Amino acid sequence: MMAEEEGQSLPYVSEIVLKKRKIRDELAITRRTQLELGKYGAKKSKKQSDVSDIKRPEQFIKEFRDKELDLIRTKQRAKRPKSMIPTIKSKLLFIIRIQGKNDMHPKTRKILYNLRLRKVFSGVFVKATEGVIDMLQKVEPYVTY
Repeated sequence: MMAEEEGQSLPYVSEIVLKKRKIRDELAITRRTQLELGKYGAKKSKKQSDVSDIKRPEQFIKEFRDKELDLIRTKQRAKRPKSMIPTIKSKLLFIIRIQGKNDMHPKTRKILYNLRLRKVFSGVFVKATEGVIDMLQKVEPYVTY
C-alpha cells in the first residue's frame, strides 16, 4: 500500500496561486465579520433615506424665522450709538469666529466671509479701521476680538 501512495504525486500549484487563494480567503472572512457587526455592509433602505430627506413645512418656517431674526438683530446692532462702541487703542485686531449657524442670514454670512472667517474657531489679523469695526459690530455674536 505504501508504495502506491508514494507513487502518486500531488498536482503542482504555483506559489502565486496559493498566495492569491490565501489572501482571498482572508478577505472573505473579514468581510463576513464586518457584515455581522454591521460596520460597512449595512446600507439604509430606500424608504429610510427618502423619509429623512423630506422637510416638513414647520422646518422651513423655523429656518425662515431664524434668518429674519438674525437680520433684525444685525440691523439693531448697526444702529447702536457710537458712544456704545468701545474705542480701540491698537491698530491691529485678531478676530476669532466663535459660533457657527446654518440658519444665519446671508448678509451676516457675507460679512463673516469678507472677514475671512469661513469656519468656526478660525482667526485672522486685521487692521483696525472704521469699516472693520462696523462689520464687527454687525456680526458681534459670531466673533470675538
